[in-house]
Amino acid sequence: MRTFRQILSFMRPFRRPLLFALLLTGGLTVVGMLPPLLMRRLINDVARQGQWGVFPLVMTLLFAVPVLRAIINIANSRTLNKVGLGVIGTTRKRMFRHMMRLSMRFYNDTPVGSINQRLMGDVANISTVATGGLITLLTDMIAVVFAVVVMLRLNVTLSGVTFALLPFYYLNYWFFSKRMQQATVQLRSQMDHVSSMLQERLSAHELIQAYGQEKEGATQFSSQAKQIMDTAIKGSAYSISFNQLSAFINKIGNSAIYCLGCYYFVKGSMGYGDVVAFCAYATQLLGPIVRFSTVANQIVQVGVSIDRVNEILNREPAIKETPNAGPVEELEGQVHLHGLSFAYEEGQPVLKDVDVEIPPGTHVALVGPAGSGRSTLAMLLRRFFEPAEGTIEVDAKDIRGYRLKDYRNALALILPESTIFDGSIRQNLLYGKLDASEKQMIEISEAVGLHDFVAELSQQYDTVLGTGGLKVSAGVQQLIGIARALISEPLILIVDEATASLDPETAQTVNESIRQIMKGRTCILILHRLLLARDLDHVVVMHDGKIVDAGTHDELILKPDSLYRTIYGMQYGQDQLPSPEEGKQ
Repeated sequence: MRTFRQILSFMRPFRRPLLFALLLTGGLTVVGMLPPLLMRRLINDVARQGQWGVFPLVMTLLFAVPVLRAIINIANSRTLNKVGLGVIGTTRKRMFRHMMRLSMRFYNDTPVGSINQRLMGDVANISTVATGGLITLLTDMIAVVFAVVVMLRLNVTLSGVTFALLPFYYLNYWFFSKRMQQATVQLRSQMDHVSSMLQERLSAHELIQAYGQEKEGATQFSSQAKQIMDTAIKGSAYSISFNQLSAFINKIGNSAIYCLGCYYFVKGSMGYGDVVAFCAYATQLLGPIVRFSTVANQIVQVGVSIDRVNEILNREPAIKETPNAGPVEELEGQVHLHGLSFAYEEGQPVLKDVDVEIPPGTHVALVGPAGSGRSTLAMLLRRFFEPAEGTIEVDAKDIRGYRLKDYRNALALILPESTIFDGSIRQNLLYGKLDASEKQMIEISEAVGLHDFVAELSQQYDTVLGTGGLKVSAGVQQLIGIARALISEPLILIVDEATASLDPETAQTVNESIRQIMKGRTCILILHRLLLARDLDHVVVMHDGKIVDAGTHDELILKPDSLYRTIYGMQYGQDQLPSPEEGKQ
């Protein structure tokens, strides 16, 4: 009953066309139930009693029924198809919109393959059962009521024998339903895993071939595919046994009814036409009961799909907008972190009591060894995660006091690898600011060193990059990502190792362009190459989730035994380090 209510909730936006389809279905079912009564009249009244006056009417109705059914069926099928496609479309859009609101933690916890399976496979499964299963259920309910009324009027005793078969259908369903559900849940989970693994391996085909792991990859996939096959076979065995037992009960019941009907005819208790009509309606009673069992099987499976879809739809965004949040009209760019602590997993802190103050318009470098918490700090600044303790203030206001969309639009983040969408270079560049002018786009592209490459392409900025930007190099993809962030005119820019994949000369050009374009606006750069920190206003050194030092490049490099000086020496050689005594002069 719970699953049935959930199915109806998915169909609520289409209740009017669905109601129309249900009315058509009711009419279609009633019309389809008339032929046995017409045949009874033909046999009893015309063939046996010679009432030829009713013959033309009966024959006209017998031929009219299939014509009328065909007309109603066409209208019904078109309506149901529209409803089914509508359920798929609206549910997928609803899921996608909801997923766009979910935090990074959701995407960290949920494999992409699992999301795809739920968005595509499970939603389609819900739609199929929601339309076909529901209509079948209604059709069979009307058919059962009609058949029961007619059967009771023809012969009460024979009707009782027919009804005695019904508990066997229930016992069959009771025995197999839980087993089929468990097998379906296990199969869907395995499909999620294989889908994620397949997507991961296909996107990493170059790496697999580079290390000669083709055979191992195929073996791993074959192993996973075999597990799916074994689970599917197990589930199919339950489903087949369930359906075959239902069919067996149906056949046994029909045979018993035919024999008893013949017995009553021989005794003279029933006319030949009555027996024919009763057997036809008994078949139309037991047939729907078999289909009830089949639909029940489908509902068990769709219940799994609904739970998987609702698992996403019912998941609350971890980052929520506070009720009194205000707009971001303009930001000076003052950033202040108070006692900031954060952990991805409980008991494993990534940031520990971080205190930083960045004056407005300052260009600051965050440096430190891998795993020191710099990228996590950037994610917290963008409100992709919430701190466990402490606050983040921008312009002396807790960032939770700003509207989430406004705040994120005011900031831009450049990651080590830029995401490229399947579209033109122009569409990718203007993604963060659709109304940017052609002049602005070209000027920033020239500044970061992208324009010369684009100018050599036959379609220039209208060149389609393909999924993931596979038609251009990783370096060009990164330049597009950097230009995209700068075109959006952020009030605060966070740059996370954006030039690590570029050659030193290009990286120097890009960083100089960022400094010039972001002049007067706050810029936070997470750097690996400490040489790039020389021209910045301030440097913050992080280690093991804490801030261990801060100052200018010149101040930090002259500190004896400082972490900054140690890292600089490892990168560029000890002979490039100035003597600490130079700072005392």
